[in-house]
Amino acid sequence: MVSSKARNTYQHTEAQAEIDPAKLIHLLYERALLHLELAEKAIREDNPKNRGENLGKGIAIVTELLASVKEGDDSEVADFLSGLYKAILVELPKVSMTNDLAILQRAHSYIAKLKEIWEQSVMPKTGNKKYEASSGETADLRQYPLGSVASERSGVSVSI
Repeated sequence: MVSSKARNTYQHTEAQAEIDPAKLIHLLYERALLHLELAEKAIREDNPKNRGENLGKGIAIVTELLASVKEGDDSEVADFLSGLYKAILVELPKVSMTNDLAILQRAHSYIAKLKEIWEQSVMPKTGNKKYEASSGETADLRQYPLGSVASERSGVSVSI
């Protein structure tokens, strides 16, 4: 007999696989912002443990955002996002050694702006459509153009 814990885990995993890729990116932006805010709070409170935990989670999320940009997508938007995510990933680890709030705040402002653009340009076009993903499938978000931010031929592809 299947235990209730195993069944709940399966149902949770199945529900996660149905998340719309656009919503997933939005959730990543929200969580990245939250962890950067908590890291800043920890620095202000001189709490290195919380600073490290939240900075690490923020870095992990930005790494996932970078991984979500489809390899081989040579569009202007994909190049911009890859470059920005890589720059953030170079800068954020410095905060753990220097407690430099300016670096943290700059990364936060970039991610907040990306989240805002995503909410205005992509989220309204996704509706309530769910995407059922299996391991290794790719959701192509070119159907959700980024308006003035993107060129005619560009879009963002998200690997799940």
